[in-house]
Amino acid sequence: MDRRALLSAIGGSVAALSGCAGADPGVGQTPNGTDDGSAAADGERSSGGDESGASLAVELRTVSHVVTAYEPSPSRGIDPAHVVPESEVPAALRDPLAEARDGRFETDDPSDALLAAVDEFRVYDRGELRPYVELDGTRYAFDPRLPTFTAELVDEEAEGDDEDRVLREAGRRDDLGSEAVETFVTALTAYGPNAARGEYRRCVRPDAVAAFLDEYDYLEDGRGVSRIETTVENEEPPYAITARELTERDMWDRPVVDESALDGEVVSLFERALASSHREPALTTPDRSQYFADEVPDAYGDVAAAYDEPPYYRLDGTVYDIIVGEPRYDRLPVSVSVAASESAASEAPDRGFTLTDAPAPENADDDAEGPYTFTSRGALPSALWVVHDGERTELDIVETEGIEGPRPSRSDGEALESLDAGDEMAATYAVPEGLSEGTYTSRGLFHVSWGVPDRTPDEHGAYPFELEIAVE
Repeated sequence: MDRRALLSAIGGSVAALSGCAGADPGVGQTPNGTDDGSAAADGERSSGGDESGASLAVELRTVSHVVTAYEPSPSRGIDPAHVVPESEVPAALRDPLAEARDGRFETDDPSDALLAAVDEFRVYDRGELRPYVELDGTRYAFDPRLPTFTAELVDEEAEGDDEDRVLREAGRRDDLGSEAVETFVTALTAYGPNAARGEYRRCVRPDAVAAFLDEYDYLEDGRGVSRIETTVENEEPPYAITARELTERDMWDRPVVDESALDGEVVSLFERALASSHREPALTTPDRSQYFADEVPDAYGDVAAAYDEPPYYRLDGTVYDIIVGEPRYDRLPVSVSVAASESAASEAPDRGFTLTDAPAPENADDDAEGPYTFTSRGALPSALWVVHDGERTELDIVETEGIEGPRPSRSDGEALESLDAGDEMAATYAVPEGLSEGTYTSRGLFHVSWGVPDRTPDEHGAYPFELEIAVE
C-alpha cells in the first residue's frame, strides 16, 4: 500500500473532520501576523483563488493533512467504573479469586454465598456479566464456570388447554407482586415486533421466580405468545473460576501505543495537533482539536500500518485518539473560489472578500447527482477567524447569496443547505478595520454529501481549506 493510500485509510473518512480557525497556542506570530510554521503548503488554486482588491488580497489553498485529536471515553472498551475495587469484592469471592489468579479455583460444592457473589457482577435485566475486579493494583477478568439458571422465550404458541398458564402482558404486567419476577419478565420479553428478546441468567434463581414458573409456562409480549424455556448451564461438577489480567487493549478496545515507542517527529506532530486552536471555535467539545499540517512524518505511516485498526496513543500519561486524514479533493463534486471585493459592505469598504461554493459533478471521481447538501459549523460556506496580536477575531459575514437557512446561534452549531447542479452559494466576509497590515491565515472546513446513481447511502466528504489574507 503506498503512503497516500495508507494515510487515507488509517485517517478515517475526512467526513469525520469538523471545527474552526486560528493560530496554535505557544506558536509565535511572525511580524506580519502569519502563524510561524503552521500554514499549510500551497495547494492547487481554484479558478478564483488569486484575486485582489484595493487594499486586500486573498488566496485559497488546499490542505495536505488534517489531524484530529481528542481524549476517547474510557467506556469505549471496559469502563473503569465497572471494575470493582478489591475493598468491594464480596467476601465469599475473595479467596476463590486469589486461587484463580494463581492458577485455577475448583470445587464440587459451591456455596450459595459464592453463587450470589457472582450474581452481584451481573448488570441489566438480562443478566449480562461484567466480571471485572482490581486486586493488588492489577485489573482482572474472571470467568466463572458455575451452575447458572437461564431462561428465554421460544416460538411455541399455547394450546387452548394452556390458556391459564399464559401471562397476558396487558392484564398482569403491572401486578406481578415481586421485583424479582418483574426483572425476569422484562428480561425475556420484547416491547414490539421488531425488538429483540433477551435472556435471563442467574447463578441463584430467586424463590419468587421459581414460584412464578410453577404458575406460568408462556408469556405474551409485543411479538405474541411464546413458551418460556429454562435450563441450567454447568449443571455437573467440577465447578471452577479462572482469571486473566486485563490488557490495555481490553480496557480501551483498541491497541494503545506509548510515546516511548514513537519517533520523535511523530510525537512532535501529535503535540502540535493537541495544542492546536486552528478550528477551536467550531469544535463540538473542548477536548477536541484539529490541526492543518503540511507534512506527516513517514514514521507515522510505519506505526499505523503495523495495526489492523487505528490505535490510540498515550502521550504524557493520557490516552488520545489521533486521526491523520489526507483530504481527497479529487473525489468531491464541488468547486470553491474566493475573490477580494473592492467594497465588501458599507461597514467595511475595500476590506472584504467573497467565498463561493458550488456543486461540480464533473469534478467527482464517480457519477454524482443532486441534491448536494453542504454543512459547516458556525456558518456556510464556513465560519472564519484570524488571529491578531494573540487575539482571535471573527470575520463577519455581511452578505450571502444562495443561502436560505439561518446561521446557527452558536459558533459550534451546524448550518445546512442543499443545492442542485447549477446553483451556488456565496458569503461575503468583512475584514475588520482594526486589523493591521500584514498577512494572515484563516482556516475553514465544510462537508458535502451527494447521491450516486443506483447506490445507497449517499457519498460524503469534507473540504478543508486555508485562506491567505494579505492586508495592505
